[in-house]
Amino acid sequence: MRKICFIVIIILTSLSIIPGQQLEKKNMDVVGDSSQKKSTENNAPSLTTETVKDEKKDVNNTSQEKKKQTDEKKKDISQDKKIEAEKKKTEWIKKTIQYGIQDDRIDAIKSTLTIKDPSQKNDIIKLLDELMPQETNPEVKRTAITVVSELKSSSSSSWIIASLNDNSEEVKIAAVYAIDTLKATEAIPKLEGILKEQKFTENSNFTEALIRTLGKLKDTQLKDFAIERIKDTKTTDNLRQLFILFLGDLEDISSKDFLLGIVKDKDEDTTIRSYAAVALAKIGAKDTAGDLLEIIKEIDSYPVNKRKDYYSFSMYCTAALVKMGDSNAIPRLMEALRSNNPVVRLRAVELMKDLKDKRTIDILKYKMQYDPSPKVQKAAKEALKEMGENVDESK
Repeated sequence: MRKICFIVIIILTSLSIIPGQQLEKKNMDVVGDSSQKKSTENNAPSLTTETVKDEKKDVNNTSQEKKKQTDEKKKDISQDKKIEAEKKKTEWIKKTIQYGIQDDRIDAIKSTLTIKDPSQKNDIIKLLDELMPQETNPEVKRTAITVVSELKSSSSSSWIIASLNDNSEEVKIAAVYAIDTLKATEAIPKLEGILKEQKFTENSNFTEALIRTLGKLKDTQLKDFAIERIKDTKTTDNLRQLFILFLGDLEDISSKDFLLGIVKDKDEDTTIRSYAAVALAKIGAKDTAGDLLEIIKEIDSYPVNKRKDYYSFSMYCTAALVKMGDSNAIPRLMEALRSNNPVVRLRAVELMKDLKDKRTIDILKYKMQYDPSPKVQKAAKEALKEMGENVDESK
């Protein structure tokens, strides 16, 4: 009996232990799975962080694109406003030219230079081409001639050439210079005829304009006529000088002997001789350099009181040598800037301005700041500006 009871107890004990072990194992499995899952989650990449970065990038790109589109719209609007404003300005110019008072008409014509749109500008030029042939106001007509020539309007050439017969000398002078600007060579015969009708015994701005323009247009047919006027002692000194420069502008070497004869003529006015020296350089008569150098040396040998009367002539000869390529001529010209005579220094600076030789920059800068003569200082500043040098405008 005892044996049976013992067996029953053992069986019951076994049954109670097995579920506990299974539960513990199950719990262990659960913990293990949870730990493994947590470990796996820790090792996996963070999808949330990458997504946020991408979203921020997309937002930035979108913002930049919107800003760009906004800026472009503003730019387009601004451009449209400018175009519209220019159209209105063009209409004002056209109406004012037709119906305004004198001063307003002149201002309107000048305002044409500020119009940027070619089609708008051409509309105004077309109107001027239509109205100006019948224009009776000389100031308005002169302004129109100057403006259309600055705009290089070839369509205006015919009425500008016709303006050479205008009653106003100012209009005629403007027409002559406009013909030069437009290079309207078809006007040469008419200019020649008008020039030959002028009185050369008196100075005239119109005659001066004719000579200058025909020289720039290189009217070689007028060469012999110019030489005759130079030889004629009744011709004013001013017009003789202009005719000499005219020969230089032609760049015709056949004038060499005639010009050299003037340079060497000691009885001739030194200013006339100076212009002849410049003309020799213009026509490229390099074989006359030796003659010019001899003249300079002769002047250097004069007594001081006599030499001062030839300073200007000597400098013009030196300037001619520079243009002919004489490398030793510039130092001689620079030496003139050390003269006590402010007139000599001023003339030297003016010649340097024309020559535009970089070797003169340092001494010109000094003269601009320290020369005793305000006129020389101003001339030196202008010369430097002509050479492309930056200068302090406040000085």
